[in-house]
Amino acid sequence: MSKYTGMGILVLITIVAVTLAAFSMGCTENGGVDLTDDVEIVGSGAVFTEEANASEISIEQNGIIVLKLEENPTTGYSWNLTVPEGLKLIGDNFVIAPGDEGLVGAGGIHEWELQAETEGTYEISAIYKRLWENTTGEEDTFSMTVIVLAAGEPDANGDNITMDEDDTEYIIGDAVVEDIEIFLMESFPLQVSVNATGYLPDGCTVIDVDNIEVTRDGKTFDVALKTKRPSDAMCTQALVPFEVNIPLEVYGLEAGVYTVDVNGVTDTFEFTMDNVIE
Repeated sequence: MSKYTGMGILVLITIVAVTLAAFSMGCTENGGVDLTDDVEIVGSGAVFTEEANASEISIEQNGIIVLKLEENPTTGYSWNLTVPEGLKLIGDNFVIAPGDEGLVGAGGIHEWELQAETEGTYEISAIYKRLWENTTGEEDTFSMTVIVLAAGEPDANGDNITMDEDDTEYIIGDAVVEDIEIFLMESFPLQVSVNATGYLPDGCTVIDVDNIEVTRDGKTFDVALKTKRPSDAMCTQALVPFEVNIPLEVYGLEAGVYTVDVNGVTDTFEFTMDNVIE
């Protein structure tokens, strides 16, 4: 074997190795979808048309997406939709375009409603053809990758999502707290609250006041202050200051020094006597 032939084989092996490495980097355990890329998060009831072909979206478990594709079954052509397990078909209708009712040969819109049942990554696919004809590869096709997330699971950007009672999907985050101040009320039994101030990242984000978590471990109070914003909102990119007051359950505590931690910012207060009415 000549040295040139050996060099050729070495180059070929190198190319194959690089190709395999690139391929493996593009694949994940989630069906080959790299969740480090930006993936659009949609709320329940989001509608998609032909313009969404080859797109990737993520939606919370039990959320619903609506797919609308133009169709004219009078020509014999129709969309053959394939729905994988994990997504449930809950609606399938053909709607004639307004004003075309009763017209011979009128086209319309084929509508499907799909519910996200199980966590995972799924591929919706459809082909537009006559059912009795063989597939040639030249037909119009549609596909969409749907990533189903559990409530509170991080999305592709590291955010968490949740569904509110009004079926609005929200992105959940941690509030940026800059300072806290503890207030002791002049009453007995003593009452204590902590006032937290900081800033919000945009004009759509608010403090999730209904889900403030306060826990106590010994003489330390931990306060988890969360934010939320609608996942599909267009927000002004400007910092917005906030201030929120959180009461603490202190009745029955013995005398001593207590620490309050709000998202990593701490302060202390002291009881000089047991906070109990005898």
